[in-house]
Amino acid sequence: MMKKWIDKAIKHYKYAEPIDLEKSVKTFLYMYDLYTQKEDLRKNIRTVRLSLYGLPDSTHIKAKNLLFQGSEDCWKYFERTAVFWTYGHSNGDWVENIRGPLEYALYVERKDLIEQLFDYLLSILTNEKNLSDKYFKKQKIYASTQLVHFLLEKWLGYSPVKDLILNYGSGYGIYQRIIDNWEDLSQIENSYWDELCEYHLKGIGLQRGEKWENEEFLHSGMIPMELISLQKVRRHLGLDVPQIKNELFSTNMAKAPKIPTGYNKEMDVIFQMVFLTIQNRRKYTIEEVTELIKEKHGSDTQFII
Repeated sequence: MMKKWIDKAIKHYKYAEPIDLEKSVKTFLYMYDLYTQKEDLRKNIRTVRLSLYGLPDSTHIKAKNLLFQGSEDCWKYFERTAVFWTYGHSNGDWVENIRGPLEYALYVERKDLIEQLFDYLLSILTNEKNLSDKYFKKQKIYASTQLVHFLLEKWLGYSPVKDLILNYGSGYGIYQRIIDNWEDLSQIENSYWDELCEYHLKGIGLQRGEKWENEEFLHSGMIPMELISLQKVRRHLGLDVPQIKNELFSTNMAKAPKIPTGYNKEMDVIFQMVFLTIQNRRKYTIEEVTELIKEKHGSDTQFII
């Protein structure tokens, strides 16, 4: 049954196919032009950062495809995803909007990004207008989102938002056994980890109909990111690490990230283009930014577009 779900995911998300870089750049340039109209350049210059968000072929899709294909280049694109999603997220007042950036930031171990996202979450979770809004109070929170916040608190040693977020949604759900047995997971039978792998695959949007419960893991796709992060955090704390022997963990998608990933935002043409625009209040071309990076870091610079 697991093999059926895995094969279905590979086919559905086309993990074995190359990414069209030209198409990806065109998408960015369209969004960049949209957010750098004359009025925005004068009054709302920081909105140009939003052009970093909707670029799946430059971030998470490219990262996942490269990982599936066995390319070590994948790791810098995972970190790029965390960076772009952190700096480029919209100002929506929903906890789930920040789950993806946080999950990727933990995956690539970017504490600075996590702290930025904590600050943002704290601002919306303590906002008086939100606290009196019935829709905000009834917002849905996935069980795996609660798990991510639990793991973040354990990894960092603190979290200003975990307990606030527990006021929403229905708790840890299928992950409650992890919370209850945190000090010694060896007490949990192997079949539970198989159950979590199956739960993950059933939540990546493979089932018919766009139901909320079937899209819990759209951000991570076939990567069991929540379980990899669980192993990461327990290893960091010197606790026993569950050895998951499910078929999903025999694929490339369950590899632990290589840290450091090799990503450097100073060499990232798209990132620099956005933040030079914010800094100098003028539009740039990709060619201009590429030359500026070469001037600063050398003509043989391995930049990323």
